[in-house]
Amino acid sequence: MDRHKRVSDYTAPGPKLRAGGEIDAWCTRCKLMLTHVILAMQAGEPVRVMCKTCKSQHRYRAGPPGSPTGHSPRKRSATWAEAPEPRPHKAWQEAVRDKNLSNPIPYSPKSTFETGQVLMHGKFGTGIVMGVKPGGKIIVVFEDDTRLLVHAR
Repeated sequence: MDRHKRVSDYTAPGPKLRAGGEIDAWCTRCKLMLTHVILAMQAGEPVRVMCKTCKSQHRYRAGPPGSPTGHSPRKRSATWAEAPEPRPHKAWQEAVRDKNLSNPIPYSPKSTFETGQVLMHGKFGTGIVMGVKPGGKIIVVFEDDTRLLVHAR
């Protein structure tokens, strides 16, 4: 019976990860799994490494992109929730109530708009002018958000 225990009896077996140590990681410049020096650790996991071949520094990647181990695992809180379904903006619902959306005016910063007009923006879609501000700006309500656009320029 051995009464004396060694330090190795109390530590977990396997490689010891620490800043300055080495680890195999995906090199973003070489595009290969190579030996890297650990530059920074967070919560016991390497977060920043330097390739010993090309000397580039980058975030730690456990494997190539697209592989299940392509990135270090991120811990999420227990209260993580999926993003809610996009809903029409409340102001949009009120603005559309009595409007005819079938014939919108194409938006151009050179055109002049008045309150109540329906316009078609190339990126944001159909919108309704809710107000005109001094300085050549209009407040437009789109289905997803309210935006400030320029006009009469």
